[in-house]
Amino acid sequence: MPLRKKLAITFMLVVTLIMGLYNFLNYYFSRDLLIKDQEKQMDLLAKQIGISIEQSQFGAQYVEDLIGNKLRVAAIAARNALNPDIANVTNEELARLSEELGISHITLMQEVGDDIVGVKSSDPKEINMSTKDWDYWFVAFKQLLTDKNTNVSQGLKLPNFWSGPVNISYTDPDHVDKWGYYFDGTTNYIINPYIRDTQILKFQQILGPQSILEKILNNNKSVLEITGFNPKTFGEPPVYSEANGQKYIDLVNRDIQFGQYEYKEPDDVSNVKKSFQSGKILSVVAESNGKKVLKSFIPISSANPYIIGIVTDYQMIQDILNEQFLNNTVISIIVLLFVLGISFLLANYIARPVNHILYKVNEIAEGNFGAKISINRSDELGLLSKRVNTMSMNLDAYTRELKDKNEEIEFRANYDFLTGLPNIRLFNERFQGTLESVKKDGTSIAVLFLDLDRFKWINDTFGHSSGDYLLKEVARRIADLSAEDEVGSRIGGDEFVLLLPGYTREMTEQKAEQILQLLSQPVLYEGQELSVTPSIGISMFPADGGDIDSLIKNADIAMYRAKEQGRNNYQFYALEMKNKFLRRAVLEKGMRKALERNEFRLHYQPQIDLQTGHIVGVEALIRWIHPEEGMISPIEFIPLAEETGLIAPIGEWILETACSQIMQWQGKGFPLMRVSVNLSARQIQQQNLVGYVGTVLERTGLDPKLLELEITESIAMYNEDYVINKLNSLKRLGLQIAIDDFGTGYSSLNYLNKFPIDTLKIDKSFINQITDASDHNEIITTIIAMARNLKLKVIAEGVETVEQLHYLQNQKCNEAQGYFFSKPLSVEDFELLFRQIASSAAGKVES
Repeated sequence: MPLRKKLAITFMLVVTLIMGLYNFLNYYFSRDLLIKDQEKQMDLLAKQIGISIEQSQFGAQYVEDLIGNKLRVAAIAARNALNPDIANVTNEELARLSEELGISHITLMQEVGDDIVGVKSSDPKEINMSTKDWDYWFVAFKQLLTDKNTNVSQGLKLPNFWSGPVNISYTDPDHVDKWGYYFDGTTNYIINPYIRDTQILKFQQILGPQSILEKILNNNKSVLEITGFNPKTFGEPPVYSEANGQKYIDLVNRDIQFGQYEYKEPDDVSNVKKSFQSGKILSVVAESNGKKVLKSFIPISSANPYIIGIVTDYQMIQDILNEQFLNNTVISIIVLLFVLGISFLLANYIARPVNHILYKVNEIAEGNFGAKISINRSDELGLLSKRVNTMSMNLDAYTRELKDKNEEIEFRANYDFLTGLPNIRLFNERFQGTLESVKKDGTSIAVLFLDLDRFKWINDTFGHSSGDYLLKEVARRIADLSAEDEVGSRIGGDEFVLLLPGYTREMTEQKAEQILQLLSQPVLYEGQELSVTPSIGISMFPADGGDIDSLIKNADIAMYRAKEQGRNNYQFYALEMKNKFLRRAVLEKGMRKALERNEFRLHYQPQIDLQTGHIVGVEALIRWIHPEEGMISPIEFIPLAEETGLIAPIGEWILETACSQIMQWQGKGFPLMRVSVNLSARQIQQQNLVGYVGTVLERTGLDPKLLELEITESIAMYNEDYVINKLNSLKRLGLQIAIDDFGTGYSSLNYLNKFPIDTLKIDKSFINQITDASDHNEIITTIIAMARNLKLKVIAEGVETVEQLHYLQNQKCNEAQGYFFSKPLSVEDFELLFRQIASSAAGKVES
């Protein structure tokens, strides 16, 4: 569908939707407004009805008073006409007198015991009528007989006379009566003339609520029904009054006070109650008598509150809504026709330049980058045309740039981004090409696997930028050393692979020596010398593998053998290396779970004061009890832990376990003992080492003076300033620092004044060579004398004979440890043998 039609249809749909939504909302808002308006009108009407009824009640009361006066006149006339003794009056006489006086009946009432009874009457139903249950009526009768007057609040009170309010006849509930009661003391009875409902009903027909309602209903055709509800009794069980065996409902207890009640609904009772309790108008729309009506319930306040229910025909509201809806629909159609014309004009205004732009874009898509659009507009379409022109001019430049990018992408697909050496993908391709040539010639291929020693330490210490610079320099040196047909590749991190086609074993050895010599030379970076050495593993085709994966894997195994041999050397692959490599893999895998499985144990070797013979400290030494391999020597798994980085969590476990154990022994009453814990090179490099040591001391409660951390001279060789700062931070915690295996390094004496150390531990290789005439004796003597001058403590390791002990005592060596005193012991064995070791050590000192 063309854009012009789409835009026109879209505009039409939007406007139609808006108009439809407007009409829909307007319909419901109008309905609510009409209902509210109807409520207000009904409220005004109800108040008008209430005022009219109140006025009619005043008129009714006036008529009642007139009838009361008439009854008093009739009573006085009866007193003059009748014998003062009730015994001399007959019922026939009363009937005749009633007719003459123009009243309904006359009853003569007399006190009988505790009751006042109708004794004689023109109405046979009132003869023997009891009044003692008549509430205030009976009170009024008593007061008349006693005081000849009454003071009850109800009714008309005149001298010697009381007239009760209009009410249902007690003797004939089908009638409404007005009674008068006269007693002046001249008779022995109360004269009770009364008028039945003829005159009362006549007045109600003229001025009562029903006449008012009929007038309203006749003048307002939308009002279907008006009902006066008694909120106290409507919907409740009838409230009956009973007198002389007759049950009747008083006027005040009727549930419908006035009007008709034909439009009945089950909810009327609850709605009447709600309106009465809230004092507010309540309106509901309902279906009643097959008609939709609006029922309004309006509370009217008076001495006896009531609810006026007005039912109006909902059709009146519906007619207004229908008429309004029809008008809105006509207006909407007119608006839609107008919008339709405008939308086509607007769509054409938008679509014409869009089609022109589309035509030019198709030209550009076909390769005509010179095509331009000439639309001079200041709106978005003008801006779009300018952008398309700019795109057309730039596409050619982008195309040329893409060619350059493709070349870069191709380079990155085959070469290492950092070093520029071929990556493993290109290396494999070159190997396959070389392999075909070698197979034809019957020559061999050497594969060298290089790993840079201590590269991670340089990265962590000097930063990754220095590490990247070092990798690029190593790659450059490898490339300079490689012939045209030799391929060097960086396969990840600090690992490189060299492919040497046609190389024999002897040629490969020469090449490896050249690489060792070249890569061992320091690299200068930002004024800092960076020194690394390579460990090289070598595999030969076809002896060590027929494909590149096997050759690299076996060269990798040989490289690990080179690291085990002290690094900075090369090793050729041998079959037995594979078994060792597999064991290494098993140990590495098991070591990762050993901490979780609680397979590590600490043994403790006593350190003896050579002057007193007492145990003054212990060295914590780790043991690994493998569930399948049994006891694994630290010599085997500690170097592996160093390489894999697992030495960090293991070292933390050793430190915390050793400190906790010393505290447990203190709790058991053991003498205060120092504990020595070895720190590895990786632990020294940890940024959080000082904080962690402080946390362990705080958590275990160990006095820092009882903790001694041992480092080797090789750690000091990494970065002198870094190590000194780290050791000073540890010293500030209050612990002690010891140099382990002292004398085995090549720069030992240079660090004694620089490092914050407390103790020198003479390596056991010197102790083992103590004889009566040995050059090593002079070395030991010199070390002890030098330490004494520097105020350092000296501990001799590996003491195994009494001769060694005596020599060290004579040279004033401070402490010693070794199998002569005790081998490293488990916690249980140490506790069992502690006292025996302490006493035997003292005896040996004396001997």
